Amino acid sequence: MLAVNKEVAMILRKGMEDYGRLLAGIACLIFLAGCSAEKTDPGNKVVAQINKYKMTEEDLRYEFKNTPYDEAELLETENGRKRYLRGLIEKEVLLQEAQRQGIDREKDFMKSIENYWEQALLRILIERKSKEISSLTHVYDNEIEEYYKDSGEKLPFLKVKNEIMNIIRQKKETDAMNAWIDELKNSSYIRVDEKVLESLAVK
Repeated sequence: MLAVNKEVAMILRKGMEDYGRLLAGIACLIFLAGCSAEKTDPGNKVVAQINKYKMTEEDLRYEFKNTPYDEAELLETENGRKRYLRGLIEKEVLLQEAQRQGIDREKDFMKSIENYWEQALLRILIERKSKEISSLTHVYDNEIEEYYKDSGEKLPFLKVKNEIMNIIRQKKETDAMNAWIDELKNSSYIRVDEKVLESLAVK
């Protein structure tokens, strides 16, 4: 991902740190959606049933596809896949108990989901814009040569050409990303009440 200004980087980093804590909440929403949806595909066989919830082949394939890196080896053997399924069943039992206790309707839970939703949107937006900027960014030979001369580099030009090209590309992409963010802010109505802000200062 491209380097962005500090504020956006901080938001994205916080979102990734919160991800693990909120994963159970997201899974609970998936569970609720799964319980309400009808499995109409006759070829989508039920692999396991936990109370009223039916885990289908499609559900299990999705779980396998999104397996954490450190657990991926489990899926290489039949016993490993059975062990992984037992873990999913245990998680489902716990999620159903959380729902039974009404945790999914508590304010703190809903706020956690809202926070994760915002972070996920930001991450996807920044990633897409990064790809767009990268595809439009070009580094020309004269730019590389000028950078080489100004840097006072002692190594032969050909040995450092690619490194210099990457440095220039990274700077162009970062500048483009920050310019885009500034453009969005400049085209938005933003008002800050400094007095209210000062009253919230930590004492």
